[in-house]
Amino acid sequence: MKTGKPTRLSEKLNAELDTIRKDHVALMDSQLESFRSDFSSIATSALHTIETDIRFFLSDSKSELQRRSETIRRWLTISPWVIVGLITVWIASMMAASWFWTVFLTRSELIELGLTRIERPEGRWLILDPNKTRLRTCSMGGKTVTCIRIMED
Repeated sequence: MKTGKPTRLSEKLNAELDTIRKDHVALMDSQLESFRSDFSSIATSALHTIETDIRFFLSDSKSELQRRSETIRRWLTISPWVIVGLITVWIASMMAASWFWTVFLTRSELIELGLTRIERPEGRWLILDPNKTRLRTCSMGGKTVTCIRIMED
């Protein structure tokens, strides 16, 4: 009669092996389930991180693009007036430089030729340097005119 307890050694060993096998299967199932839940939470967390990073990148890129577009629009609105202003300033400065250059050259050329220009309320006077110039009467085109002869050194 069997009482449920193995009597032979092989039966005992087989019973112990079945018990160990069942414990290992339960442990493996538990570890596998734990691995599945851990992996699922890791994947969910990674997916959430990636979505957050992409959303932040797209938002940041969008705001940067909008800011640059606004700057370009502003420059396109202001730029024609800035260009017109710069060209006007450039033309005025060239005219002023040309006037100063002409005055400078005229005065230095007059002095070199022996002539001095004097501004007075009654008019402008041109004074001759007796060492460099002579006042003469010349004939040009059949007419008699007053000429200034410049003596070369």
